[in-house]
This record gives sequence, structure tokens and C-alpha cells, in this order.
Amino acid sequence: MPKIIDGIEDKIFSSAFNLFSQHGYKNVDMKIIAKSSGIAVGTLYNYYPNKQTLFLNVFNKSWIETFEKLDNIIYSKGQKEFKINSFVEILYKEIFERKGMGKHLIKSSNLKNEEIDIKKELLTRVKKIISENEKDENLKCKYEERLLETILVTFIAMMNEHSKEYEKNIDYLSSFLLNIYNSIEKY
Repeated sequence: MPKIIDGIEDKIFSSAFNLFSQHGYKNVDMKIIAKSSGIAVGTLYNYYPNKQTLFLNVFNKSWIETFEKLDNIIYSKGQKEFKINSFVEILYKEIFERKGMGKHLIKSSNLKNEEIDIKKELLTRVKKIISENEKDENLKCKYEERLLETILVTFIAMMNEHSKEYEKNIDYLSSFLLNIYNSIEKY
């Protein structure tokens, strides 16, 4: 009978999240995750059959809390400018803290599993924050999907190109989204 370790799944998640965030997917292997978790590699394989399954689990699970934070902003009362700024601040911080995993957002169509499509969920929330009415799913925009993807890519580009200018990036991205909100019918 295998030894039961208290909180093992939380330890694995925490270790894997930190390692993938710091080093990216390619530079982390199951041995490193097991060592960081304080367990044997075989024990790790009892929970996850391979690195990709573990990564998908960590990637998806880590975004669930982020979506809750973003939803709280979307459905809160207040001026649109304040809501957009708060939304950008949270989203930027969450992507920034994921470092090595943040880039996978762009490629997340390759990371789909049965549970959740992160990119689709994120784009839905971006759409809601820049809509006239948060319950309205239509942006009245000819190139809606491309616009939403451009916004996501812009977030990541700001982090890569201006990584030490956290506040300026948030200010720029907030202005960017506010301008889109103010001119959405022109697109």
C-alpha cells in the first residue's frame, strides 16, 4: 500500500507552478518537480502520467482564480474607466507573475483539454470589459476575434519589451483598452 502524504497535490501544484513560471515548460522536467515537491519521481507519476498533463493541470487551475478576480471587476459597479484600469492591473499582474507560462496564452489553442480553454475564457472577459454593457456579448465590431487577440498579444509584448516598466505598461494598456471601448463602433 502506498504511503499517504498530507497535502501532496498542493505541494505538487505549488512546486510545478513556481518552476514552470520561472523556467518555462521546456526547462522543467518531472525529476525537478518531484525534488522540489519533496517526493519521489515515481510518486509524482502516480498523480500525473507525464509533464504535459501536469502542465495543463497547473496552467488551467492557476487561471480559475484569475477569472474570478476579473469577473469581480467586470460585474462591479463603478465608472468604466476605473473598471478597465482595475481589470488591466489584475490581468497584467497575473500574466507577469506567470513569466514562463504567460507566453503559452498565445499558443493556448494547443493547450486545450476537456476542462477549460484558457484563451477563449480570457478573450470572453476582455470582450465583456470593453463592451458597452457587460452582459452584451457583441462588440459591434467587424474584426472582433482579431481585436481581442491583438489585445492579448499586446499585453505580452509590453511585458517582453518593457519588462522593467510595470506601471507604465499598466497605464498604457489601460489607455489602450479605454480607447478601444470609446471607439468600438468604428472598428
